Parts: sequence; C-alpha cells; structure tokens
Amino acid sequence: MKKIIISAILLGAFAVTGCNKWLDVKPVAETTKDELFKSQKGFRDALTGAYIHMKHSDAYGNAMMWGNIEFLARNWDVSSTANLAMNNLVNANYTDAAVRTWMDNTYAALYKIVADVNSILENIDIKKNIFTDENYSLIKGEALALRAFAHFDVLRMFGPVPDNPAATIELPYVQAVSSQIVEPIGFLPFTQQILADLDAAEILLKDTDPFVHYSRAELNPPSSMPPPYVVADDFYMYRQIRFNYYAVLALKARVYMWLSAQDPAQKANAAKYAQMVIDAKDHNGTPTFRLGRESDRVAGDYTMTPEHITALHVFNLNDIANNTFGEGGPLSRYDLNVSDGYYYLNNLFPVSERVSDVRWTGMWAYKTTPGATNYAMYRKFNQRSNAPFLQVPLLRLSEMYLVLTECAATKSEAESFYRTYADQKGIPFVNGFATSGWEADRKNKLIREYVREFYAEGQTFFTYKRFNLANLPANWTYVYYNGSAARYIVPKPDREINYHNK
Repeated sequence: MKKIIISAILLGAFAVTGCNKWLDVKPVAETTKDELFKSQKGFRDALTGAYIHMKHSDAYGNAMMWGNIEFLARNWDVSSTANLAMNNLVNANYTDAAVRTWMDNTYAALYKIVADVNSILENIDIKKNIFTDENYSLIKGEALALRAFAHFDVLRMFGPVPDNPAATIELPYVQAVSSQIVEPIGFLPFTQQILADLDAAEILLKDTDPFVHYSRAELNPPSSMPPPYVVADDFYMYRQIRFNYYAVLALKARVYMWLSAQDPAQKANAAKYAQMVIDAKDHNGTPTFRLGRESDRVAGDYTMTPEHITALHVFNLNDIANNTFGEGGPLSRYDLNVSDGYYYLNNLFPVSERVSDVRWTGMWAYKTTPGATNYAMYRKFNQRSNAPFLQVPLLRLSEMYLVLTECAATKSEAESFYRTYADQKGIPFVNGFATSGWEADRKNKLIREYVREFYAEGQTFFTYKRFNLANLPANWTYVYYNGSAARYIVPKPDREINYHNK
C-alpha cells in the first residue's frame, strides 16, 4: 500500500492559528492514502497540509516571499562581506554550493505542495459520494488552483525568460503521485497545463464558492450565516485567504501577463480576468475587494488586507518581522539618509513623493544601532499589539490595476486605470503619462510600482524577468541592477530527484 507523507500537518513556526477551526488539524506523521481519504475530513486535512506546506521556509514562509528571491532582485543588501554565500546569491552565482542548495530546496518545496494536492486530486472523483454540500467542488477547485500556482512559480523561477522561451528548458508538470519520474515539457505545453487546471478550477468554484455570494464579514466569525456556512460547517470560513474563485481569476491574469511577453495578444485575456476581480461585488452590491489606502496604514494594516485576494495566515508574523527586518534582523537596505540621487530608496521613493505615498510613510525606518544607522528597515509585516492583520499576501487587487494599466491600448485608458490606483496609494499623478513616448513612460512607472508595491513579496525578480530587463529604467539615475539570462534562469537541480512524487 503506497504511503504519502502529510508532514505539512505538523504545525511549526509558520503554522496557522488554532482559532481557525478549519485548520485545527491533529498532528499526523504518516498515514496511508486509503486511511486518509476515507472521509471528507481526510480530504480537508490533506488540503490543509498543502496550505501549511506553502509556509515552509523554502517556499512562501521565507525564500519565495522576502528571502532568497528578493536577494536575486537586489532588494536587500548583504550587511557583511564575510557572508560569501549570500553575496554569491545576490550576484546570481548559481554554481556556488550553498546557493545551489537553497535553489534546489525551493524547487523541492514547490513540488511538495504539488504532491500534497495531487494526492487529493487522484482520489477525489473516486470518493465523490462521501462529500456533502459544496465540499467536493470547493476542495477540488482549490487543489487545482494550488497545483497551478506552485507550477507557475516553478516556471517563473526555473523556466526561460518569457519573451524568448528556450526550447531546451523543460520542466515537469506533475499530475499524479507516482514513483516514476515525470518527463519534462517545454514552455508552451507547460503553460497550457497551468491554464487547463485554472479553467477547471474556475468552473468548479464559480457558483459554489461562498465568497462569490457572501461578504467576508458574513463568512468570518462572528457571523449569523445559516448552515452550512460557518454555523454548521466552519470549513467555509476565511474564504478571502483561501484559493477562492477570485484567486483563480487573479492568477489567470498573472499567467496571461507572463504569456504576453511572447504573445502580446494575451494581454486581452489578462485584462479580462483582472477586470473581473475588480468588478466583484457581494450580494449587497459592496465591492469584494478594495485598494489599500492611508486609513489602513494608520490602523496598522501595513499589508493592506482589504486588497488581499488570497493570502497565508501566519500566527507569529510580528515575531518573524522583528527577527527578520528589525534592528538586529538580516534584511535591510543600505541607504544614506540624503537625497544624492544614488542610493536605492531615494530613487525608489523620490523625496517629492514621500509625503503622501502609503508605501513609504511608516513603512521604512532607519536603524538606531551604532554602526548600522545607514541601514533602512522595512516594516510592512510588523504588527501592533493584538493586531488582526496576520496575513502574508499571495495575490492582491493592486496587481490587477497594474495589469489593466499595462494592457490598455490608449494613453487615456491607461491613465484612467493608473490614476484610480495612484489616488488610493498617494502617488502624485497630475499630468498623466508623458505626452511624447507615453508607452515608455508607462513601462518605467509600472516597473517602479511593482517594486514599491510588492517589496518583500517575491515579485520584483519576476517583474524584471518578465520584462527581460537588462538595467533599471534610465530615470532611476543610477546603475544598481543588471539583468541577463544568466541571472534570470535559475538552474534546475543537477539530478532530477523525484521530489514531486514522494
């Protein structure tokens, strides 16, 4: 009898809080598939295991969020020249043994998430008769979306630059738990598999996801919703941080933007799905999501949770933030507190824009430790005492506005989308895009926005790769980042270890 490890159920440093009863899973070291999938609860537990695995330090609990991938984008400085391995990572020296280990571990972690959901998907149709209410559609839809999400980040990290997908770079799209190595496939077949999973997930979740019909206030405690929502079955809670219907739409927009680097016609699809997310409303006619703004920052909600389309709940996020970004934390920016046109933050956040930009005010602070006062700390994930904002975003509404801005065919249309976004974020945008060469101006502003908006969220490196950026835009007035195929294409493990099937 084949066994599958559900080690993700072991609650560790990035485990989800016990107040979410749908994640109140008893620790289980190992169980047979037959035993696990005898009941609806077993399928739920396996899905929970996939979510918890996403918070592993080699995945979105560090490396793919604020850790290694942000060093690849040069968003952090290495504070000690003695840290040779980290300097090698910053310089994309993928032959260094430590760097290779880090990258190989992330490759394995992403495929472990795939293995978790594949164990569900290969059993769920056989056991369809054990499910009640909408559980079959919800669990299968989420599992398909998670499989697509993990595979897409494998592609973005280890695949080719999308505007020139090399035929020689192939990756395995794994759809079953097996002891056999899955044959890798090329860029286009791989992306077709991603979209096929997302299409299927969209169909399953469109009419069954409670988040489509009810507000987050109604689905989260305390709630007066009738059964099966919340009262009789609290598995339906917290849909805004699950891979819900709108997360599927948002991920489709992201995937189509990646494809548009090679095929500009795909921008129409990206815009379609981004607009669907923006237009989403609950049964009261209230927008399901809204852009984060100054009032959120004042309330201590630095990650702007009203715009989270899907996220990870991290119960000890403030401890992680203090230990990672605080006075003694390893992640910071070297940036003299002067406007000299060279240092990174002075280019990213020009002094003329700092007064109103919610991504600057209260988000950055200079260290006070002697000898470290020129290092700036990032405070996005810091929490006030008893703050309820313990979420790490995976997809956000702000990205949908940037997608629409990039996909707009005319200057006025692009300005309309960007101005709506800029007004909420406190970005001065009085005169619109440049009259001459507006498309180049739009591109430069978009690249800057992706960096400012998603700092420490793992998106900067992927933005540079999608644009195949050799240097940062000229209007940044300094040379800090150099991109190339050697940097953008992270090598797969030398030996195709069967990470994804055990």
